[in-house]
Amino acid sequence: MIKASRIAHLTDARYFAAREVAYLGFNLEEGTEGYLDPMYMKAIREWVEGPKIVGEFSSAPIEVVRESASFFGLDAVQVSAAVHGDRLAHLGGLEVILQVEIGPNGLKIPAEALKGYAALVDVLLFEATSDTDVQELFASDPDFWYNLFRQKPSLLQANVPAEVWPELIREYHLAGLGLTGSEEEQVGVKSFDEIEEIFEILDGGR
Repeated sequence: MIKASRIAHLTDARYFAAREVAYLGFNLEEGTEGYLDPMYMKAIREWVEGPKIVGEFSSAPIEVVRESASFFGLDAVQVSAAVHGDRLAHLGGLEVILQVEIGPNGLKIPAEALKGYAALVDVLLFEATSDTDVQELFASDPDFWYNLFRQKPSLLQANVPAEVWPELIREYHLAGLGLTGSEEEQVGVKSFDEIEEIFEILDGGR
């Protein structure tokens, strides 16, 4: 299972849809970096089939998240464990992806809190900061991370070499991984070489 996050243009959306990712995520929180006008999201949506459309929210009030899900006809929403964790019950009836940040020293929220949050969501997306060496971090306490990822289908978004992904997924029983969109080189033109390498390695490992 793969979630493509922060989609900002049709080129990314069509590429990831063709690659049959499970989720296409759009940052719909106005005033934040990478925000995409929901009207543009709806236009992009008309051109792709397959993936579930996810609205991504980092700090918006939970009521705004719920209203947006209804108004824009979202298939799922993504919210932050650190910000929204205590109010997840208010998203009942929606498919929820919970974004959980990992730093160099581990989880940025208490593991016990996450256990409670996990019961209220459908998917956990563990997003490692750019300065986090997840291979080293996981190896320091493999049982902890293995048990953490078992709570719900868990995706990992991290900066690791493409060839490392199959081993990480297999060893820690991850459900898959998260990838992110990026800017076009010019309208309709973009190189997907680095991401394509990940897909090719994953395809070879099936």
